[in-house]
Amino acid sequence: MFRLIQLQTENGVPRIGVDPDGYVSARTALARYRSAPAAYFGVGRFDHEGTLAEIILDRLCGPLGDCPRPASLVHARTYQRLCETCAYGLDVLTVPQLAQLLGIACRLAPVLARSGRHAALEEASPSGNRIAREFPGRVTDPIWRLELCLELARTPSAVNGLLIGVGALTHRDVLDLFPVLRTLADELPADVREELSRATARPLSPAGVAGLRLGLSPEHVP
Repeated sequence: MFRLIQLQTENGVPRIGVDPDGYVSARTALARYRSAPAAYFGVGRFDHEGTLAEIILDRLCGPLGDCPRPASLVHARTYQRLCETCAYGLDVLTVPQLAQLLGIACRLAPVLARSGRHAALEEASPSGNRIAREFPGRVTDPIWRLELCLELARTPSAVNGLLIGVGALTHRDVLDLFPVLRTLADELPADVREELSRATARPLSPAGVAGLRLGLSPEHVP
């Protein structure tokens, strides 16, 4: 049996959430996962006793899969999937290191052939990586937030950096910065704000964590 799973850190400890729907094959579960990649971490394989025996990570880079390069690493705090380019300068884990941390076997899914706007290989935008690095120290700067929002409007894939930056904050950081985070939520481009608001219905997803930390909820969706 295969089920979609969510993963986040709670008080420094990884916490796994399991979706109730079950699938008879990894292929079917991955197809469902790829329809909403920001909502889940990957696919879990459960044995006949209902124990999580293995985690299958998709190779889409970032929570929304906007980067065309296949992921091979995960962020050490948010567990978002990253390719080597997007992971540059960030604290990351290899798949074996993740497996050791969770105490559960982990492997990468086969590479999915891209289609449509992902068919042509494009250079990953460095803006997401920069946003992730700068977020904790510069989110209080209104000029920086304005530049962030302009970048999100210009480059949709930069939202990956926003989710990593918000997700990597400690609980103390969130408490100290919450008024600023709430202000940022109001400043975000409407489509980004609505997407994060909808994601809060799945609080263990990367986008859901970011939405909640920004003070959003489904009520903020028009």
